[in-house]
Amino acid sequence: MRALVIATLLCVFFVANASGQAEGPWLILPVTSTDDDLWVEPTAAKVRSELVERDVEVWSFDSAVTRFEAEGSAPAAEITEGDIQQWVDQSSAAIRNLAAGDYDTALEQLNQAQQLSLAAAEELNREKERAQQVLDTCLYIVRALLETRSESRAKTMAQECRRLVPRGDPSALMHPPVVTELLEQIDTSRAEQTGSIRVDSRPSTCAVRVNGVMLGETPFEMRDLFPGQYRVQVECDPERRGRVHIADVIAGRTDVLLDLRFDRVIETRPLLHLHYASASDAEQYRIADAAEISKVLPAGALLLMSSPASDVVELEVYRGTPLVMTALARITMGSRGPSRGDVALAVRTLLEGRCTDFTSPEPTALPCGEPEFEIAEAEPTQEEWPSDRRPRGQYIAGWTLVGVGSASLLTGYVLMAPRASTAEDWVSGLDTTGVSDPSTQQKWLSTGTGIIATSSIGASALVAAMPLVLPKRDKTPWWAWFSGALGLGAAAISGYVASTVNDQAKPETSCSSTAIDAAEARACVRRSERTNLAILTGLTAAPLLTIPMVYLIRPKAAKVSSRIEVLRAGGSMSFRGEF
Repeated sequence: MRALVIATLLCVFFVANASGQAEGPWLILPVTSTDDDLWVEPTAAKVRSELVERDVEVWSFDSAVTRFEAEGSAPAAEITEGDIQQWVDQSSAAIRNLAAGDYDTALEQLNQAQQLSLAAAEELNREKERAQQVLDTCLYIVRALLETRSESRAKTMAQECRRLVPRGDPSALMHPPVVTELLEQIDTSRAEQTGSIRVDSRPSTCAVRVNGVMLGETPFEMRDLFPGQYRVQVECDPERRGRVHIADVIAGRTDVLLDLRFDRVIETRPLLHLHYASASDAEQYRIADAAEISKVLPAGALLLMSSPASDVVELEVYRGTPLVMTALARITMGSRGPSRGDVALAVRTLLEGRCTDFTSPEPTALPCGEPEFEIAEAEPTQEEWPSDRRPRGQYIAGWTLVGVGSASLLTGYVLMAPRASTAEDWVSGLDTTGVSDPSTQQKWLSTGTGIIATSSIGASALVAAMPLVLPKRDKTPWWAWFSGALGLGAAAISGYVASTVNDQAKPETSCSSTAIDAAEARACVRRSERTNLAILTGLTAAPLLTIPMVYLIRPKAAKVSSRIEVLRAGGSMSFRGEF
């Protein structure tokens, strides 16, 4: 009997303990829609203190910020000119010590500079020259390691340098050949890496930065990455820094999908809270956004704290999936926030699961449990767009060019028939009267110009459209190779026809002259027909050949860098990478 009682008590203890653990800590989440938020910190501190005094586990403000910035997003690092100058001074001093052979001191100084590079890469790498300095500083560490016979550590460090600055070249003549050769080996070995990052956003076509380096627009994929953490930012507004999202790359593709509307309302300084542009936005999105936060910070209850009026603080408790409001308290707020007594009254009401308005002379009961809110992603700002297509605007523009180009190129072929008919009328008139009909002759000449102009416009539009409309593929599809084969065939025909143009007799009189005779007119027609056919088939080959070229160039595009130099005496442009 005694054993049964003990077993029963143990079961009750474990069940109670398990249920307490499943409850999880509460998360206090302030929601604001004005710049007047001085009440937030002191009020949140009072609410948390009252909950803790009643033995309720609550996320600390610092822990919530640290966890969310590590697993959700963080604001871009802020560095001062003094920080940058100290970083430059440490690097410069390290270079002098490297030259003097004092490698231990140089390594210590470089490691200190490297700490700032790692902590604020997204800010330091925003400017090309500074990103080059970051890469140089990192490579100085590689040099010091090589000088101390630590080849394996030097190689690992070189990989870290390339991860820190995904694109860019070190300063010329600043590193010995052994360092630059090692970096080149690392860059070559990137092709063997299987890690990649694919970044998409709502809305799309926004700038993508990885470790601060501008790489392209969403949707964007960067391949051949070394394992490690990469700091990803997406920015639609060039004047506004994007929040930093950490992407852990190991093997395979790491997908990063950012809702920029959500990113704009999240703030983690001085404490985690939601800040909206208007009260209507707060009312529309706050529950869905709070649910997104709860995915990063598991909570037994979400306590939303807001100020619907200048003299009112509203505390709402949400639990479950979908989120259901289980308690609510409204209290009066003075010039320094609500009083400690009012906060204590509100917290007691929340813990009892009641909904009460204390702002009127007499407490008033409010309805609880409605409405329900599902934990779901905030409504996208646009319809879902297939991931294998170019961004919507580019895709639509591409198909517009396809329509215009196809119609123009087809018009060039269609005009061949009326031009042949006009040529026959022109030559027949010369046979009959011996005198050229100026109107018929001019019509024939104008039609020839029209064939060349329309077909050239059509081919150019189709070539420009191919990169915009062709779906993304990891490998060149079979139909692209088939298109390339057709293009080669059309180009071969064009070349053959062009080579036979001079087989026809060349008229001694200009084809536009009214003094031309019938024999010379026939020579003009025959040469012009072959010339037009050669031009048409050659222009047709261009878009057909462009299709496989797009797929061959796309995978290499991320590995090609350009440099433009403008001097007083002239300028130059150079390209470097794999083509």
